[in-house]
Amino acid sequence: MSFPVRLSANWAVSLALSLGVVNAQTRSEQHTELRATIEQWMKEVDKSQALEEEWEQERSVLADSIVGLREMLKQAEVEITTVEGRLATADEDSQDKIQQQTDFNEARKVLREGLGPVEAEVEKVVPLFPDFYVGGEAGSSKLKSSIETLSKHRRSEPDEKEKLGLNSRLQPLVQILTEAERFNSKLWTVTHPLMVDGVNKQMNVLYFGLSVAYAVDDSGSVALEGRSSASGWTFTIMEGGDIAQQVQTLYKAADGSGESQMVTLPLVLD
Repeated sequence: MSFPVRLSANWAVSLALSLGVVNAQTRSEQHTELRATIEQWMKEVDKSQALEEEWEQERSVLADSIVGLREMLKQAEVEITTVEGRLATADEDSQDKIQQQTDFNEARKVLREGLGPVEAEVEKVVPLFPDFYVGGEAGSSKLKSSIETLSKHRRSEPDEKEKLGLNSRLQPLVQILTEAERFNSKLWTVTHPLMVDGVNKQMNVLYFGLSVAYAVDDSGSVALEGRSSASGWTFTIMEGGDIAQQVQTLYKAADGSGESQMVTLPLVLD
Protein backbone atom coordinates (compact mmCIF):
# COMPACT_ATOMS: atom_id res chain seq x y z
CA MET A 1 0.00 0.00 0.00
CA SER A 2 1.56 3.26 -1.00
CA PHE A 3 1.28 6.64 0.44
CA PRO A 4 1.81 9.65 -1.78
CA VAL A 5 4.45 12.07 -0.59
CA ARG A 6 3.94 15.67 -1.12
CA LEU A 7 6.75 18.19 -0.70
CA SER A 8 6.07 21.72 -0.12
CA ALA A 9 7.69 24.41 -2.22
CA ASN A 10 10.00 25.41 0.62
CA TRP A 11 11.31 21.92 0.99
CA ALA A 12 11.99 21.72 -2.69
CA VAL A 13 14.00 24.91 -2.65
CA SER A 14 15.95 23.76 0.39
CA LEU A 15 16.80 20.46 -1.28
CA ALA A 16 17.97 22.22 -4.41
CA LEU A 17 20.16 24.56 -2.44
CA SER A 18 21.60 21.66 -0.48
CA LEU A 19 22.53 19.83 -3.69
CA GLY A 20 24.21 22.99 -5.08
CA VAL A 21 26.30 23.38 -1.99
CA VAL A 22 27.39 19.76 -2.25
CA ASN A 23 28.36 20.17 -5.89
CA ALA A 24 30.24 23.38 -5.11
CA GLN A 25 32.19 21.73 -2.34
CA THR A 26 33.02 18.79 -4.60
CA ARG A 27 34.44 21.03 -7.35
CA SER A 28 36.47 23.04 -4.85
CA GLU A 29 38.01 19.88 -3.48
CA GLN A 30 38.71 18.71 -7.00
CA HIS A 31 40.40 22.03 -7.82
CA THR A 32 42.50 21.79 -4.67
CA GLU A 33 43.57 18.24 -5.45
CA LEU A 34 44.30 19.18 -9.06
CA ARG A 35 46.38 22.17 -7.94
CA ALA A 36 48.32 19.99 -5.52
CA THR A 37 48.88 17.45 -8.28
CA ILE A 38 50.07 20.12 -10.67
CA GLU A 39 52.41 21.57 -8.08
CA GLN A 40 53.82 18.09 -7.36
CA TRP A 41 54.21 17.48 -11.05
CA MET A 42 56.01 20.81 -11.50
CA LYS A 43 58.37 19.91 -8.69
CA GLU A 44 59.10 16.57 -10.38
CA VAL A 45 59.67 18.38 -13.68
CA ASP A 46 62.12 20.74 -11.97
CA LYS A 47 63.95 17.80 -10.41
CA SER A 48 64.04 16.05 -13.77
CA GLN A 49 65.48 19.13 -15.46
CA ALA A 50 68.05 19.50 -12.70
CA LEU A 51 69.04 15.86 -13.10
CA GLU A 52 69.26 16.26 -16.86
CA GLU A 53 71.50 19.31 -16.48
CA GLU A 54 73.68 17.48 -13.95
CA TRP A 55 73.87 14.43 -16.18
CA GLU A 56 74.78 16.62 -19.17
CA GLN A 57 77.66 18.10 -17.20
CA GLU A 58 78.82 14.68 -16.01
CA ARG A 59 78.44 13.27 -19.52
CA SER A 60 80.68 16.05 -20.88
CA VAL A 61 83.28 15.32 -18.18
CA LEU A 62 83.06 11.60 -18.90
CA ALA A 63 83.42 12.22 -22.64
CA ASP A 64 86.58 14.27 -22.01
CA SER A 65 87.87 11.56 -19.68
CA ILE A 66 87.24 8.89 -22.30
CA VAL A 67 89.20 10.89 -24.88
CA GLY A 68 92.05 11.34 -22.41
CA LEU A 69 92.03 7.67 -21.47
CA ARG A 70 92.13 6.66 -25.13
CA GLU A 71 95.19 8.86 -25.66
CA MET A 72 96.79 7.39 -22.56
CA LEU A 73 96.00 3.91 -23.85
CA LYS A 74 97.66 4.69 -27.18
CA GLN A 75 100.72 6.06 -25.39
CA ALA A 76 100.79 3.02 -23.11
CA GLU A 77 100.66 0.71 -26.13
CA VAL A 78 103.60 2.55 -27.68
CA GLU A 79 105.57 2.33 -24.42
CA ILE A 80 104.71 -1.35 -24.05
CA THR A 81 105.99 -2.00 -27.57
CA THR A 82 109.18 -0.08 -26.75
CA VAL A 83 109.67 -1.96 -23.48
CA GLU A 84 109.05 -5.29 -25.20
CA GLY A 85 111.72 -4.38 -27.75
CA ARG A 86 114.13 -3.45 -24.98
CA LEU A 87 113.36 -6.64 -23.11
CA ALA A 88 114.00 -8.67 -26.25
CA THR A 89 117.31 -6.87 -26.73
CA ALA A 90 118.15 -7.25 -23.05
CA ASP A 91 117.33 -10.94 -23.27
CA GLU A 92 119.68 -11.30 -26.22
CA ASP A 93 122.36 -9.37 -24.35
CA SER A 94 121.78 -11.56 -21.28
CA GLN A 95 122.16 -14.68 -23.38
CA ASP A 96 125.37 -13.28 -24.87
CA LYS A 97 126.68 -12.40 -21.41
CA ILE A 98 125.78 -15.83 -20.10
CA GLN A 99 127.63 -17.40 -23.03
CA GLN A 100 130.59 -15.08 -22.47
CA GLN A 101 130.66 -16.02 -18.80
CA THR A 102 130.50 -19.70 -19.73
CA ASP A 103 133.37 -19.29 -22.21
CA PHE A 104 135.31 -17.28 -19.63
CA ASN A 105 134.85 -19.94 -16.97
CA GLU A 106 135.93 -22.63 -19.43
CA ALA A 107 139.01 -20.59 -20.35
CA ARG A 108 139.85 -20.14 -16.67
CA LYS A 109 139.56 -23.88 -16.17
CA VAL A 110 141.86 -24.60 -19.12
CA LEU A 111 144.32 -21.97 -17.92
CA ARG A 112 144.34 -23.35 -14.38
CA GLU A 113 144.94 -26.88 -15.68
CA GLY A 114 147.80 -25.65 -17.87
CA LEU A 115 149.53 -23.56 -15.22
CA GLY A 116 151.36 -26.51 -13.69
CA PRO A 117 153.50 -27.27 -16.76
CA VAL A 118 154.08 -23.55 -17.34
CA GLU A 119 155.31 -23.10 -13.77
CA ALA A 120 157.66 -26.03 -14.24
CA GLU A 121 159.14 -24.45 -17.38
CA VAL A 122 159.52 -21.01 -15.78
CA GLU A 123 161.23 -22.58 -12.79
CA LYS A 124 163.93 -23.81 -15.19
CA VAL A 125 164.77 -20.17 -15.94
CA VAL A 126 165.53 -19.35 -12.30
CA PRO A 127 169.03 -20.94 -12.17
CA LEU A 128 170.05 -18.85 -15.20
CA PHE A 129 169.98 -15.67 -13.11
CA PRO A 130 173.35 -14.84 -11.53
CA ASP A 131 173.33 -14.61 -7.74
CA PHE A 132 174.06 -10.86 -7.75
CA TYR A 133 170.88 -10.20 -9.73
CA VAL A 134 168.53 -12.15 -7.45
CA GLY A 135 167.71 -9.65 -4.75
CA GLY A 136 171.04 -7.85 -4.95
CA GLU A 137 171.51 -4.09 -5.09
CA ALA A 138 172.37 -4.22 -8.78
CA GLY A 139 169.51 -6.56 -9.54
CA SER A 140 165.75 -6.62 -9.14
CA SER A 141 164.10 -6.28 -5.75
CA LYS A 142 160.98 -8.12 -6.95
CA LEU A 143 162.75 -11.08 -8.54
CA LYS A 144 163.70 -12.84 -5.29
CA SER A 145 160.14 -12.57 -3.96
CA SER A 146 158.71 -13.91 -7.23
CA ILE A 147 161.11 -16.86 -7.21
CA GLU A 148 160.16 -17.72 -3.62
CA THR A 149 156.44 -17.44 -4.45
CA LEU A 150 156.82 -19.68 -7.51
CA SER A 151 158.67 -22.27 -5.44
CA LYS A 152 155.89 -22.22 -2.85
CA HIS A 153 153.21 -22.64 -5.50
CA ARG A 154 155.08 -25.50 -7.14
CA ARG A 155 155.21 -27.42 -3.88
CA SER A 156 151.65 -26.72 -2.76
CA GLU A 157 149.09 -29.50 -2.52
CA PRO A 158 146.45 -29.67 -5.30
CA ASP A 159 143.64 -28.51 -3.03
CA GLU A 160 145.78 -25.54 -1.90
CA LYS A 161 146.46 -24.60 -5.53
CA GLU A 162 142.72 -24.62 -6.25
CA LYS A 163 142.22 -22.00 -3.55
CA LEU A 164 144.83 -19.71 -5.10
CA GLY A 165 143.59 -17.03 -7.49
CA LEU A 166 144.82 -17.21 -11.07
CA ASN A 167 146.31 -13.74 -10.77
CA SER A 168 148.38 -14.73 -7.74
CA ARG A 169 149.78 -17.69 -9.67
CA LEU A 170 150.40 -15.77 -12.89
CA GLN A 171 152.07 -12.74 -11.34
CA PRO A 172 155.35 -14.42 -10.28
CA LEU A 173 155.60 -16.12 -13.67
CA VAL A 174 155.23 -12.81 -15.49
CA GLN A 175 157.71 -11.12 -13.17
CA ILE A 176 160.36 -13.82 -13.63
CA LEU A 177 160.01 -13.86 -17.43
CA THR A 178 160.07 -10.05 -17.53
CA GLU A 179 163.29 -9.98 -15.49
CA ALA A 180 164.81 -12.70 -17.68
CA GLU A 181 164.09 -10.62 -20.78
CA ARG A 182 165.53 -7.52 -19.10
CA PHE A 183 168.72 -9.27 -18.03
CA ASN A 184 169.15 -10.95 -21.40
CA SER A 185 168.80 -7.73 -23.38
CA LYS A 186 171.99 -5.96 -22.21
CA LEU A 187 175.59 -6.37 -21.04
CA TRP A 188 176.16 -6.41 -17.30
CA THR A 189 179.48 -5.38 -15.75
CA VAL A 190 179.63 -6.23 -12.05
CA THR A 191 182.21 -7.13 -9.43
CA HIS A 192 181.63 -10.06 -7.10
CA PRO A 193 183.58 -12.99 -5.65
CA LEU A 194 184.10 -16.21 -7.63
CA MET A 195 185.86 -19.44 -6.72
CA VAL A 196 189.31 -19.65 -8.37
CA ASP A 197 191.40 -22.76 -7.59
CA GLY A 198 189.55 -23.23 -4.33
CA VAL A 199 189.96 -19.60 -3.29
CA ASN A 200 187.11 -17.07 -3.16
CA LYS A 201 188.50 -14.21 -5.24
CA GLN A 202 187.02 -10.83 -6.18
CA MET A 203 186.46 -10.76 -9.94
CA ASN A 204 185.21 -8.30 -12.55
CA VAL A 205 182.49 -10.13 -14.46
CA LEU A 206 180.95 -9.28 -17.83
CA TYR A 207 177.62 -11.08 -18.42
CA PHE A 208 176.32 -11.52 -21.96
CA GLY A 209 172.73 -12.07 -20.94
CA LEU A 210 171.73 -15.38 -19.37
CA SER A 211 174.10 -17.67 -21.23
CA VAL A 212 177.76 -16.59 -21.27
CA ALA A 213 180.03 -14.50 -19.03
CA TYR A 214 183.70 -13.60 -18.81
CA ALA A 215 185.55 -12.71 -15.60
CA VAL A 216 188.97 -11.26 -14.86
CA ASP A 217 190.78 -10.09 -11.75
CA ASP A 218 192.02 -6.52 -11.31
CA SER A 219 195.59 -7.41 -12.25
CA GLY A 220 194.54 -9.18 -15.44
CA SER A 221 196.39 -12.33 -14.43
CA VAL A 222 193.50 -14.81 -14.43
CA ALA A 223 190.37 -15.06 -16.53
CA LEU A 224 187.28 -17.23 -16.26
CA GLU A 225 184.57 -18.24 -18.65
CA GLY A 226 181.08 -18.64 -17.24
CA ARG A 227 178.21 -20.78 -18.52
CA SER A 228 174.68 -21.05 -17.22
CA SER A 229 172.83 -24.34 -16.85
CA ALA A 230 169.94 -25.93 -14.97
CA SER A 231 172.17 -26.08 -11.89
CA GLY A 232 173.26 -22.43 -12.09
CA TRP A 233 176.39 -20.66 -13.29
CA THR A 234 179.71 -22.47 -13.59
CA PHE A 235 183.02 -20.62 -14.10
CA THR A 236 186.18 -22.30 -15.41
CA ILE A 237 189.70 -20.94 -15.85
CA MET A 238 190.58 -19.85 -19.40
CA GLU A 239 193.96 -21.01 -20.69
CA GLY A 240 196.17 -18.93 -23.01
CA GLY A 241 199.09 -16.56 -22.95
CA ASP A 242 197.30 -13.20 -23.11
CA ILE A 243 193.71 -14.36 -22.63
CA ALA A 244 193.37 -12.63 -19.25
CA GLN A 245 194.54 -9.30 -20.76
CA GLN A 246 192.04 -9.72 -23.61
CA VAL A 247 189.17 -10.28 -21.15
CA GLN A 248 190.32 -7.27 -19.11
CA THR A 249 190.34 -5.10 -22.23
CA LEU A 250 186.84 -6.31 -23.10
CA TYR A 251 185.54 -5.64 -19.58
CA LYS A 252 186.95 -2.10 -19.47
CA ALA A 253 185.44 -1.33 -22.87
CA ALA A 254 182.07 -2.58 -21.61
CA ASP A 255 182.07 -0.63 -18.32
CA GLY A 256 183.38 2.55 -20.00
CA SER A 257 186.70 2.71 -18.17
CA GLY A 258 188.70 1.79 -21.29
CA GLU A 259 188.65 2.35 -25.02
CA SER A 260 186.61 0.25 -27.42
CA GLN A 261 188.83 -2.31 -29.14
CA MET A 262 188.48 -5.45 -31.18
CA VAL A 263 188.97 -8.46 -28.89
CA THR A 264 189.11 -12.10 -29.88
CA LEU A 265 187.96 -14.64 -27.28
CA PRO A 266 187.23 -18.34 -27.56
CA LEU A 267 183.61 -19.31 -27.39
CA VAL A 268 182.48 -22.91 -27.50
CA LEU A 269 178.85 -23.37 -28.56
CA ASP A 270 177.06 -26.41 -27.13
